[in-house]
Amino acid sequence: MDLANDALAELDLVIGSVHSHMNLEPAEMTDRLLRALECPSLKIMGHPTGRLLLQREAFKFDFERVVDEAVRRGVRLEINASPERLDLSPNMLRQAKARGARFTISTDAHQPKHLLNMRYGVTMARRAWLGPEDILNALPLEQFAQAIRPR
Repeated sequence: MDLANDALAELDLVIGSVHSHMNLEPAEMTDRLLRALECPSLKIMGHPTGRLLLQREAFKFDFERVVDEAVRRGVRLEINASPERLDLSPNMLRQAKARGARFTISTDAHQPKHLLNMRYGVTMARRAWLGPEDILNALPLEQFAQAIRPR
């Protein structure tokens, strides 16, 4: 994580995403993601594979190991609804759910019109047979608030 744990602890919701050094060897990337999951404030792992459709392949890492650690630590995986990402794929979502993962749907909005992309994330979730109980931002308010409380 790029910020100190005490600074992250002050935030209501911490989403961690890889934005650099995406060409690491699979073992190095796996270790990097596992280290990020050690952050006690992390609640969501954003665009977990880093892919950009028609621009950049997903970075290679041990998906099962990272998902298992996210589940163990109660970190949600992002379903990124941006048409440029659509990360995670329905197949990966099904694999992660089978391992106990929970998710959130995000638009990755960089401007207001991108908020309209939410429907793509919902479609990805539905293609993976996820239900509202699997999605953080589909939970009733009280359950949502409980899910983002500090560990």
